[in-house]
Amino acid sequence: MSVATLRSRSRDRQMASVEYKVAGSPAERRDAFGLVYEQYLKSGLSEPNQHHVRVTPFHLLSTTHMFVAYRSGQIIATMTLVGDGVLGLPMESIYGDEVAARRVQGLRLSEVSCLADRRSGHRDFLSVFVGLSRVMAQFARRQGYDQLLVVCHPRHAAFYRHYLGFAMIGSVARCPHVQNKPAVPLCLDFDYVDRHPPACYKRFFGDWLPDQQLRPSRMGPIEINVLRRLVDQTFQSVRRPDALAPA
Repeated sequence: MSVATLRSRSRDRQMASVEYKVAGSPAERRDAFGLVYEQYLKSGLSEPNQHHVRVTPFHLLSTTHMFVAYRSGQIIATMTLVGDGVLGLPMESIYGDEVAARRVQGLRLSEVSCLADRRSGHRDFLSVFVGLSRVMAQFARRQGYDQLLVVCHPRHAAFYRHYLGFAMIGSVARCPHVQNKPAVPLCLDFDYVDRHPPACYKRFFGDWLPDQQLRPSRMGPIEINVLRRLVDQTFQSVRRPDALAPA
């Protein structure tokens, strides 16, 4: 057996040992906040802070949930799903019209944000990203959301469109949440991809995860109070102008 084959099998075993889940404890969420801070700082997407975590105002809401991937007791990836709530969505600071146009249609919206990972190569990253995104997407559907929105760097837009089934919904703009780096808005409409399956469809929705794995996890008042003191004060958020925002 060749060295390359042995390495490939070892990598496959490592990927099979990854656990994907809704972050269900203060410790798991703290790990996720720390990973986002670490990777955003390394990538020039945020400024350093004394807390070494990246917490946004949206993380304090009951409409927000975090997802984590663990291997050998270490968090290796995370992403956050922000449901449309009292603060609206993070992307509204630059794409307010695009969000409003969907909201008036009565669509239930959510935004994917705070993606971060400890990658050990492109293949490993893609496998973990897809595994974690599968949990997040199934969770979003179970929660009754109609669309997933995301703001990403323009160079990543092709992957979101061709593999994941997202559609462009706006033009390039500077995003204040990531040091004014260029960004584009995209949308994944669940009804549309059911009728026009993208490349990832079977991996995401071919087999449904058990209810227990997709169970929401709410923060308690003590955790919220602690995190409130750690919120990034430079993070720009907007409050929904209408009175129909869910609590």
